[in-house]
Order: sequence, then structure tokens, then C-alpha cells
Amino acid sequence: MDLFSFVYLFYERYLAWQITRSSSRIPRHVAIILKETDLFELKGMERLLSALIIFRRFKVELVSIYVDILKTDLSLKVEIASTLRTRLEESFSHLPADAGYTIYGLEGEVNGSIPGKDFFVYVSLGFGGRDEITRAVLTILDEVKAGAVRPEEVDEKMLESHLLVKHEPDIMIRSGGQKLSDFLVWQSVYSELYFTDVNWKDLRKLDLLRVIRDFQKRQRRYGK
Repeated sequence: MDLFSFVYLFYERYLAWQITRSSSRIPRHVAIILKETDLFELKGMERLLSALIIFRRFKVELVSIYVDILKTDLSLKVEIASTLRTRLEESFSHLPADAGYTIYGLEGEVNGSIPGKDFFVYVSLGFGGRDEITRAVLTILDEVKAGAVRPEEVDEKMLESHLLVKHEPDIMIRSGGQKLSDFLVWQSVYSELYFTDVNWKDLRKLDLLRVIRDFQKRQRRYGK
């Protein structure tokens, strides 16, 4: 082992040790923003599986993933979403038995789901936060028209109950130095944000450990 490899391994283990010392402050819900091209590369899908295994190891309970499908042609977007779903399901089959997942399609429909016990993954294939809120509002309006809900009963909690992801992320990760998308617009209002210039396919275990350690050092203010 050369000197660089030794130092890298030492620092990686040091970060892991620091994280376990502050286990009560580990994020329970991590959100990741990706581009479609991040997962079409073999390394990108491998990185995703590796990241999920690392998060589970450090007691993260929920990971939400948004895959931003950049193409505008609907038929092409549908084809991309279908291909990604197949690749994701194949990758997720290598997760531990207690891990579950749900994959949402372009319209928020369920494209695949496996129940989990201690670790769960949500994946949204191009279905963003604005679409999610719009869909929730329209569903509530239908319930009001049907007489199942009175207008005065509509409040924040009811809207939240109609969202696909009902958990607020503790931290949202965007690799490649890019801006955030509209993923989990409602749920992420008080989330911590973490940007890294490293492209997703080049993200290392060390980088993910830094994310967790950085979160542990922050003092969350929840909008105050």
C-alpha cells in the first residue's frame, strides 16, 4: 500500500469513527438529486447501490432519490423511465433482505415496490415536487366535490397526507455542483442542503462519510 492509499484509508476510518461517536445525530432521511445520465453509466448505478449500503450501515432509515429526466419528448421520457426502472430493480435486488423500495413513474404512479423493515428507498423518475403538490390538491378537490371532505377541513396536515413521500428529508445531496431541482418542495423546506462539485459517478465512500459528518456538525434552525 502506497502512502496516499494509507492516508486515504486512515482518514476514511477516522470519519467513520467520528460518525459513530455522534450516532444520535445521524440523518434519518437522506434525499439525493440525480440526472438520468448519472445512472446510465455503469459506475453511476454502482455508486448508488454503494451509497445505499453505506447509509444503511450508519443507520439512515430512509433515502429518497429524484432522477431528473431532462429530455422533453414524452415518448423518449417514457422509454428512459422504463429503462431506469428495470436497472434500478436489478440493482436493488442486491440490497439486504430488510431493505424495501418504491419506484414512482413520470405521473407519480407506482412502477415497482417491495416492502422493507428497517431501511426504505423512494425513487421518483422525473416526477417532481410541483407535480406532486398539484396532484395532491386535485385529489383533495375531488374529495370535496364528492362530499367526503368539507372545505373547512382542508389544512396542511391533509395536504401532507396526500403527498407521495410523507417524510421530511434531514439533508438533500446534489452532486456535480448543480442547483437543486423541485424534488420534495413541500417536505424539504427545513432540510439541510449539501452540494459537492464531485460528479456522481466519481463520488467515493469518503465523500458520503463527509456528508454525514457535515450534517452532524450543523445546528439546524428549522426556519428560525
